[in-house]
Amino acid sequence: MVTSIKRLKIIGIYQIVGGLIGLVTTSYLLANYGISDIAIFKIVILFLALYFFSIFCGYLILKEHYEKGLDYSILNQLLQVLSFTILGFAFKFYSGVYLCIGLNLTTDTILTYNIGVSAWDFKINSDTRTTNLSINLVALVLINIIFNLKEKMQPKEIIIKN
Repeated sequence: MVTSIKRLKIIGIYQIVGGLIGLVTTSYLLANYGISDIAIFKIVILFLALYFFSIFCGYLILKEHYEKGLDYSILNQLLQVLSFTILGFAFKFYSGVYLCIGLNLTTDTILTYNIGVSAWDFKINSDTRTTNLSINLVALVLINIIFNLKEKMQPKEIIIKN
């Protein structure tokens, strides 16, 4: 059985590694393709900041700032739960492993799945005919684990009866 401290360390390391993979792949794309537009630059900076946030969450946990680290980790995982493409707008962000189950609602209702490591996508005014919704199962499981760890860490109230 894995202790709570070991789970915390695993989650901390997972978030750091996922963030680092995202930083490396995004930096590689920047180095090879460059940035041709200030709007694209702002979007890339946004996702680099999200990967740094993931690393920061892991760092807090490893440095035993558990309460703040777990609170931020919940936010980090919530950002990764839902990805979508609707009316020409698309958002996808994963820091670490992702396993998504989704629906493609473009012409028919088609069940989709996707698996990978650290990815992002952001589009504005793209193909308005495409409609996709996906849920990242890994992020949902991590949120559940984090909430369970937070509950174990809460001091138990002692009821004194007179």
